[in-house]
Amino acid sequence: MSEELSIQGTLAETTVPDLFRSIIRSSETAILSLDAIGRNDVIYFNEGRMVFASSTDPDMGLAETLLRSGELNLQQYNQAMDRLVVSRRIGSLLMELGYLKPDELSRAVERQASAIVLNAMSYRSGNYTIEFTSNFPDEIIALPLSTERLILDGVRRIEYWSLVLRGIGRFERLLEQTPDADRRTYQLELSEDESHVLSLLSDPQTIERLCARSYLSNFLTCRTLWGLLAVDLVQDSEKEELTEKMAAEESEYELEDVVERYNTVYQKIFALVFQKVGDHVYDFMDRVVLHVSPETMPYLSGMNLVNEGRIDFDQLLNNLIASGSADQRAVVHNVLNELIYGWIYEIKSEFGTPMEAEVVKIAQSIKP
Repeated sequence: MSEELSIQGTLAETTVPDLFRSIIRSSETAILSLDAIGRNDVIYFNEGRMVFASSTDPDMGLAETLLRSGELNLQQYNQAMDRLVVSRRIGSLLMELGYLKPDELSRAVERQASAIVLNAMSYRSGNYTIEFTSNFPDEIIALPLSTERLILDGVRRIEYWSLVLRGIGRFERLLEQTPDADRRTYQLELSEDESHVLSLLSDPQTIERLCARSYLSNFLTCRTLWGLLAVDLVQDSEKEELTEKMAAEESEYELEDVVERYNTVYQKIFALVFQKVGDHVYDFMDRVVLHVSPETMPYLSGMNLVNEGRIDFDQLLNNLIASGSADQRAVVHNVLNELIYGWIYEIKSEFGTPMEAEVVKIAQSIKP
């Protein structure tokens, strides 16, 4: 990026963590200025690392930061405020009063800068300016801020779903770990939640699939994922060919679930008939299959239904693939329903309407 170039925008179109990410990924030296909720925060980056932050927010002052942490008591705070004038720096005054030692000032300013960064990350509206320059004000001192850890901690404090959603994008987005993720995790000391979500992305996953696999709530999973994206531990997968494969796997899982629900019903019906006719149930099942239409019969090829009337899903899937059917879901439902109707027809013919009504009730337990 060339010197002295600047860009501007609105926070309604992006998020502060995503602005951080763009500066960090390109290792820019820049000044990010945020104007939001009546205050101005300025965050300084040197070659992609945060080095300083300041704010016009009166609650983000150095004395206020020390008061919150308990390093100043109320009497000391009031005394410092009474003696503070515009021309004096609060840090120098606190050392003069004996409330801060010289070696404590840098650590105090570091905590103040960290608090400003953490607070700014939850802004939902306002404007931003990124000025790509190395001409920092003279009073700026480079602080050893932990850039990635600050971002992860800041995202973890955000409770706004609108921001999380803006940060992660569409749920069909395919993501994976960055190539150097394993090495960098040792430096960042990830939390248990962060390590869990990152581990699930050892292979490319859609956000929707990631939420289904995570033991965290969907909100926590998405928020944690956003943090990992912001520190560049996770990236968009370029393996587009996997998208179709994963979609096919999702479809296969769904079909298997459908077949299993029907198989549960078949087992119950099988048990009822077995109580009536014993081993003659297998002859009974042969008659059930006769009610399957000629168009459906090929999908039952290779099955004998001797396992309590259950459908062999793997064989059904092989038959589906061999058929080249474009709408596998519709075919599966048609096969399963025709078998249900076959059971009901034969039971009515053999045992009468009372048992038919019982079987119909069982069949109605299948939820669409």
